[in-house]
Amino acid sequence: MVIHDLLLKVVVLGALLVPFHNYKAEADDLMTKPGCRSSCGHLVIPYPFGSSDSSSDCRIDRPSFIVYCDDSVDPPVPYLTDKSINLQIRDIFVESHEMRLIFWTGQDCYNSSGYDRSLSNYPWISLPEFPFSSTKNKFTAVGCDTLAAFQDRLGRFSFGCMSLCSSDLDVINGSCSGIGCCETSIPRNTFNYNISIMSFSNHSNILDFNPCSYAFVAEIGSYNFSVGDIKQLKFKDPPLVVDWAIGNQTCEEAKKNSTSYMCKKNTNCTDAENGFGYKCVCLQGYQGNPYLENGCYDIDECADPTLNQCEVKCLNIEGSYAQRVITVMVRRVMEMDKDAL
Repeated sequence: MVIHDLLLKVVVLGALLVPFHNYKAEADDLMTKPGCRSSCGHLVIPYPFGSSDSSSDCRIDRPSFIVYCDDSVDPPVPYLTDKSINLQIRDIFVESHEMRLIFWTGQDCYNSSGYDRSLSNYPWISLPEFPFSSTKNKFTAVGCDTLAAFQDRLGRFSFGCMSLCSSDLDVINGSCSGIGCCETSIPRNTFNYNISIMSFSNHSNILDFNPCSYAFVAEIGSYNFSVGDIKQLKFKDPPLVVDWAIGNQTCEEAKKNSTSYMCKKNTNCTDAENGFGYKCVCLQGYQGNPYLENGCYDIDECADPTLNQCEVKCLNIEGSYAQRVITVMVRRVMEMDKDAL
């Protein structure tokens, strides 16, 4: 009788755990509201971001979430702000709440007459809502007569690094420890910076192999120092990563207003670790865009062997899979059946 009851439970459970219909095909990784422009060139524009030439309903009502698309070139180029700032967007990631931007490199150049103003420039950038990632970026300087500084535009702090060398023979490929190249981390909650570059002796003794010093903020892993860079840096458009979140409230504060709270079904809310605001993320077992209605859809773990530990048939259920539960119950029935014999 006990065996019969357990078998019945297994059968009932198996009937209940029929393969759950996965809406991935229908969703097709939908990241944008219906009827809204979904891309600019190679960039997918996910809600809560939206194109400047789309309806205001296609994005949230904050200037930093507007993508400006230059359609006069092929392929079109997306910008975070006015094209004149030349702050291009390469990627927007919803799951990690990061944005990859393309900015420019600063340089401080000299010739036999001294300072070369025509070749020198010193970047600055100010983002009102998106802080630079403190874990994904480094501030880097390249040169043999180089003192580079990263300065907060509001005067809160300044830091930098120094690189000195008298011969390119002292420089080692791939090493950024202060001889030809130096780097340092960026603090959290940094929304703007000026880059300044100085020389101790106008490169006078090293002009033949190092006429310019360079400095930039770049995503970790995007730049690999080479000895040839001290003569002419080829890394001209470094990618950098910024973090983004919604508004300036914590999750607890935002949830008090159900009308403006942006986390939809099958989501969790987390407070921003860098900067301010809150972030919506799909629950474990779901993927998609947590800011869209029904944007988080079930992951079919059974379709990907790396997502399940099934030894026999895998049954997908919403938010998980169920093979192991049934297997354990079947094994118990088999063991009890052997004991009964």
